[in-house]
Amino acid sequence: MVRRFNGKSSMDNTNGNSFIARLKRYSILGWFRAIRLKCSGKKVVVTGSCNLCGRCCRRVSLEAGGRWLRSEAEFNRLLTIYPEYRRFSLTGRDSQGFLLFTCSWYDEPSGVCRDHENRLEICRSYPDIDLYFTGGEIHGGCGYQFSEVVPFEKILKRELDTQHGSRRKKKSTGD
Repeated sequence: MVRRFNGKSSMDNTNGNSFIARLKRYSILGWFRAIRLKCSGKKVVVTGSCNLCGRCCRRVSLEAGGRWLRSEAEFNRLLTIYPEYRRFSLTGRDSQGFLLFTCSWYDEPSGVCRDHENRLEICRSYPDIDLYFTGGEIHGGCGYQFSEVVPFEKILKRELDTQHGSRRKKKSTGD
């Protein structure tokens, strides 16, 4: 399974919804966010749209086997599994020592992938909600954002329960 995070990709061969998989993937901040959402009855949704800034195509970090890549050797092993990742060029390291890449398919003048219709799934799914739980953030200037919202199903159920309660009250009072 491959996931895209804030310029980060995740290769995970486990069920992405399992507790153990989340435990390994979420940061401490992510766990606080998950607990707060659970207690408040909210969920996270991605809102907005791509404004073609290209920030998600530059300063990309990749993850393989549950760990962020720190060496070129790890990246080369990743390429044997996913040869299409050859489009990523090593550009440096972030403050934690993780490798940073730029996608060579990003076209600066147009602001889109040179093969936009056939771009990688990890690119199509940006920004993945898991980014919110790994403690990451959407790049500044990006047209997307994370929003914590009450799920529609909950609002609908509350409204129906309220209406049903009003009808019951009217019947009992004889109105």
